[in-house]
Parts: sequence; structure tokens; C-alpha cells
Amino acid sequence: MAPAADSTFEKQIHDAFGVLRGALIELFASVGADAFKPYPASRRLKVNKNLTWKASKIIRATGPAEAIRHVPGKGGVKLLIAAFERSGAPQEIITRSRGAFESFDTLIELHSGDKATLELMLDGLSSNASEGESLVATRKLAYRGNSGIWGMQSKARITTFVLSPTKTAAPGSNIFDSLLLTGFLGLQRLRPETPWTLLRLRSYQDDGTDLGKDHRSHSLDRGAQEAWGIPLLTEFSTRNLQPLAVRQDGDELVVELLEGPVGKQGKMDIYFGRMDEAFAALTSTPEDRIGEFLSDYTLPIENAQFDVMVHEDLPPLRDYSFQLFSRLDGHLPPPSQHRGKLALPIPIEVHDLGVGIHAMATPLYPRYTELISKSFAGIGLDPARFRTLRATVEFPPLCTTGVFTFPLPDPSDD
Repeated sequence: MAPAADSTFEKQIHDAFGVLRGALIELFASVGADAFKPYPASRRLKVNKNLTWKASKIIRATGPAEAIRHVPGKGGVKLLIAAFERSGAPQEIITRSRGAFESFDTLIELHSGDKATLELMLDGLSSNASEGESLVATRKLAYRGNSGIWGMQSKARITTFVLSPTKTAAPGSNIFDSLLLTGFLGLQRLRPETPWTLLRLRSYQDDGTDLGKDHRSHSLDRGAQEAWGIPLLTEFSTRNLQPLAVRQDGDELVVELLEGPVGKQGKMDIYFGRMDEAFAALTSTPEDRIGEFLSDYTLPIENAQFDVMVHEDLPPLRDYSFQLFSRLDGHLPPPSQHRGKLALPIPIEVHDLGVGIHAMATPLYPRYTELISKSFAGIGLDPARFRTLRATVEFPPLCTTGVFTFPLPDPSDD
């Protein structure tokens, strides 16, 4: 039976999934088989264990996006239904189950033409979106494909923004220094001729104009700055790094990786660290009402981690969020311009890790707390006085920007 024409795609597919799931539950129950033990059930039904495993997966799925990949083909459905029929399932349940599978096939033909395409459509409607799992299967496939196409990949990218009170600022001004620590772990080429942009550094107001040069910037590793011309952290980067190039592109500082060896022979970790003194104030103005920190994902990355550390003497950040925005058409518009349509359907939760360094450990980088400790010690900061907010993303899509956003406090609220 064809679905009603005025029903939305999402409602149709959820309703069909509910009917199919319910029918399968009734099938297993009608013959006394345990749906959560598919292998004993296959022996009882005398049918291929792969079919009972798929049926069990559909029953345990939380929604159609999770279930669709386990729906058997027409031949498998015929064998599965016949097995239940032989085992004594009532004809009413057999008929209802057969109809549920047929309705699912009708939806596939109506909306996509094949199951693989429908799976992609459903991935963006995942019921687990609140847990950041939306599109994860598609993103993993894209990571593998883009690695081959572009000849570059990275195990992880970690970005850390640290906000600490400016020592010379007047009390209550909320002016802060901004420390940026960012790096790539397990970065490697898959083709030798592949150059790549690793880093772009820029600061701006809500309307996109440059923040100005009143704040002083300096590298945490002065020796590396003099040798390389970039804020490289040599202690946390692979020795004998491959060639890097630095150039100015308008108001952006651009760091590029030049051609080099492929695979494990060229695999590297590379970290950067820069301090911007008197960077900005955690106070809104008519020109600047939104605070945000960004990280560009311009190559295939397995895992991205984004931390924001705020000193206890600064106003706490509230109503913060982390989103991924498309950069396919070039630069990301500034906060004052409408850019909501560029946000990807990948909700990501920001976790409050609490105060201090011990909660900051990450499986992505065993030396992470060491990096924080030594970077802080070099500029006289105590990690125990900072609260950390963290967002993580598996397989962030290529050509996107991760944006940590928060409203700047109104000075009249003090």
C-alpha cells in the first residue's frame, strides 16, 4: 500500500519502521524465540543466522536510520518469513509482517530508488543527533574517500583556546589574553606531490572587519619563531619536520606544508602555540556582541577536539555552542551576517570538564596535559585556575569550520 501523499518523508519512514519493528517482535514471540539471541533463534527456526541477526538488529534499532542497513533483500525476507511460518507463527502475524516489509520496499522505491540512497537520506535524520552521531557513517565514508582523492589525512586535530586576564588591564575590565594551541597528530600524505594549507590565523569583529593590531602577538617558542617564521612548538612536533612555508594572505597568516614523503615515512605531529596579549574583552559593545573561536577542517581528519579554557577571574561563558559550518563556497560569513543555512546537521554537545588539568586528559593525545602544563608554565599561568569546555567530532567533514560561539555579557548586567 502506497503511503499517503500528504505525509512527510520523515513521518512516513518512522511510521513504516514502527510497523516493521512491531511485526518482527510479534514473529519472534509467536514461536517462543528470543529476538535478543539471534543465533539460538536461527537454530530453532532452521534459517541462516545472518537473517535472524539482521532481524534482531532492526528490533533493537532506535530509529529507521539505524535499522535500514539491516533490512534484508527480497530473497532474504522470503526465507525469513517462510522460516517463521514453518515454525508455527499465526497466519495473521505472517501476513502483517510480509506487508510491513513490502511497505518498506514501497518507500524505498518512492523516495530514493535503492536502499543505499535511502540510508544516506536517513543518516541526516538520525534519532541520535543529540549525541553528535548524526551522519557519522556517512562522514566516515567521506573521510576514506577524501583521503584517497586529496592524498592527505590526519589522525586528529586538537585546538585549544585559553582566556586569561590581562595583567596590565584595569580591574573589572574583563580584557583577556588569548592563548592558542593547535596541532595535527598523525598527519601524513598518501601522495608525495601533495602540498596543503595547515593553518590560517586571523581575528575579527562581528561584521568581519579586522580586530586591530592593538594586541601584541608572540610565539610561545621564540627560537622556533626565529627559525621557521611561524609559531611552531618544536618540543611537541616531530623532529626533522618536513618543509613548511608561511605567507600573508590579506589579513591572514597562512602556514603551508610543502611536498614530501608519503605514508609512515612522512607521518608527523605538528603543534603551534601563539599568545595574543590584550586580545579582547568579555564585554559586549554595539559592534561586537558575539564571541567565537574557530578551527578550520581543511583535510580529512579522523577526530577533532576543541577546548576552551576560561580563567576563574573572568566572567564564565554561558549559552555556548559548537557547530560545524560549510566552507564550500569560500570564507565563512562573519557573525553579523546570516549564516545559519551553512550549518551542517551535526549537533555537537559541549561538555564542561570542570576545573584543573587532570580532567583534561584525552585518548587522542597522551601528551596533552604535558603540553598544557609546559605551555602555561612558560607564560606564568596555573592550569588549576581554569575551567575547560570541550567539544569533540568524529570525522569532521572536509571544508568545514568548527565554531565555538557564546554571547558576550552586557556591561549593564554587572
